[in-house]
Amino acid sequence: MARARMGVIGAGWWATQYHIPSLKTYEKAELVGIADVKPEKAAAAADYYDIGDTYHDHRELLAAGVDGVVIAVQHAYHYEVARDALDAGVHVLVEKPMTLTAADAWDLVGRAKNNGLHLMVGYTSQFTRHADAAREIVQSGKIGDVQLVSGIFTSWVESYLRGRPQDYAEAFGFPVTGPEPNSYSDPNIAGGGQGHLQVTHPMGMVLWVTDRRAVEVFAFMESYDLAVDLVNSFSYRLDNGASGTMASTGAMRPQQRLDQGFVYAGSNGVVRQDLAGGRLEAEYHDGTFEHFTDLTEEELYPAHLPSRGLTDLILGEAENRAPGEVGARVVEFLEAGYRSAASGCPVRVDSLV
Repeated sequence: MARARMGVIGAGWWATQYHIPSLKTYEKAELVGIADVKPEKAAAAADYYDIGDTYHDHRELLAAGVDGVVIAVQHAYHYEVARDALDAGVHVLVEKPMTLTAADAWDLVGRAKNNGLHLMVGYTSQFTRHADAAREIVQSGKIGDVQLVSGIFTSWVESYLRGRPQDYAEAFGFPVTGPEPNSYSDPNIAGGGQGHLQVTHPMGMVLWVTDRRAVEVFAFMESYDLAVDLVNSFSYRLDNGASGTMASTGAMRPQQRLDQGFVYAGSNGVVRQDLAGGRLEAEYHDGTFEHFTDLTEEELYPAHLPSRGLTDLILGEAENRAPGEVGARVVEFLEAGYRSAASGCPVRVDSLV
């Protein structure tokens, strides 16, 4: 069986909890090494998962003959590391948010295209059968022209935004290491809070399902006593004239039920996609319905699949479920939203460049 030679850049929480074990147990991948600017973190991950080679500099890993890399470093460094990988001729899966600015995101898209390389973003929910079905219904025109998209996304990340990741040690398990205290709480590293850490997920889904692009965004954001945003709401217009809303908070607690889902309303029907509950249904104006079997607990959030998805892409065995183009559309949506919240005015996406 053909195997792709894979590397992981960043030995923090998400890489050690999901990406590394996923690649280690995938018969189509050979995990040849990991890199981290903190040698002790790379060494701890290599020891825990029995990985032979570790690197202090990601460029050394890129030169070690890898076909693809998973990049799971802090937000502010996504662009630099992904750029270096693409310039080295290596396929890339970069964690979300893809970058912190639209200019950097579209630059990566251009580099990947020019070099004939795959570029993915670390969106997980696109790897479910419900995501496939919602996308097929919406893009096939079964609900007619999309006129409204309404979304809500609640999550429990407040302690991350406060620089207290160990508050979640029991809930997440952290097999090797948790996030650094400043990873999500310092705007110089994280960019924003709930927007860059969480809203990137649902908007990645919306823009992938609809295959649309936001053209104008108006946002309210509240940080309360944090250095980054905790609660935000976005109103936006898509490039076909449809209106959209996205409301989000990171202030939930691990024991609380989450609300995460969307309504896609069209001229001929509506799709209701419940991410957290694993439910999907379509209702048409002629009175007919489509109801899909609920996702199982194992299917709800397949965090092990993005890294395997890049492996399959490299081997020519899959489609890109989280392409760089969609990631860039999300980045420009978020950048416009942050600018709008700061100015109190709507921001057109084409004004960002």
